[in-house]
Amino acid sequence: MEFLEYIFVLPMHMEESIETFFSLNDFKNYYIDKPTKGQNVIKVYINKKNPETHVIDFLKDNLELLSKKDITEDDWLKPWRDSLKPFEFIKNIWIIPDPDKEHDLPDNVKIIKIIPGTAFGTGLHPTTKLAAKNLMKVVDNGSDVLDIGTGTGILSIISKLHGADKVLAIDYDILAVEKAKETFELNGLNISVKQSDLLYKIEKEKFDIIIANIVVPILIRLLNDEKLDEILNENGYLILSGINKEREKEIINKIFEKEYNIISREEDSGWISLLLQKRI
Repeated sequence: MEFLEYIFVLPMHMEESIETFFSLNDFKNYYIDKPTKGQNVIKVYINKKNPETHVIDFLKDNLELLSKKDITEDDWLKPWRDSLKPFEFIKNIWIIPDPDKEHDLPDNVKIIKIIPGTAFGTGLHPTTKLAAKNLMKVVDNGSDVLDIGTGTGILSIISKLHGADKVLAIDYDILAVEKAKETFELNGLNISVKQSDLLYKIEKEKFDIIIANIVVPILIRLLNDEKLDEILNENGYLILSGINKEREKEIINKIFEKEYNIISREEDSGWISLLLQKRI
């Protein structure tokens, strides 16, 4: 697959706003290079068959362009993959981006193996971490979990590692679905995954926990879906993540219209995750 590589200077004070723009636009084909000497840069990769011109237009309006060139997918992914190191995702859960290498990790931690690639991040974004923190408060042995917008599959894996019984991961992006399948197999976990636009392909299943780590307009669509109430068990939990601070009030107003209580709130870098419980 052929891409265009754009390299921009990335001032430190712009990093958060640029990553927020990418998250809101569901754009994943980039990485930030922070050399020990010299200026930080952001490298952006645009599929030549499906050019996301609004992304490049935004970056050109806000950052200095250093270079632009043709590049293959393998060429740009290799140095990024090589630069990734194991890291503690949340307390006692470590992510290994390169499972083929030997790694020296602390004892008694849970490990998630991933294979980074296009349309498939490492779970570094705050929205995934915030959702995971809320998930850890409620997941238990025997829980049935639905992971909406699974992306990396990390939240589904955490559910399974902490005793969940049935876990179903769904995503609208068929490429993300295929990558999630690979990741679940890599970790030796029995997690079902399917392509679905929100709850469209969910039939008569019922869940104790529903996780939705997606952008605010899609979260509102989910909250307006009558099927959400039908598939969430009594006293069940709904975890919403991907909420930027500017739109938190909008989400809370929508929650108050529905049958949920806010149990917990997690915030990091201007992003918010809410843990809700269904009212009896």
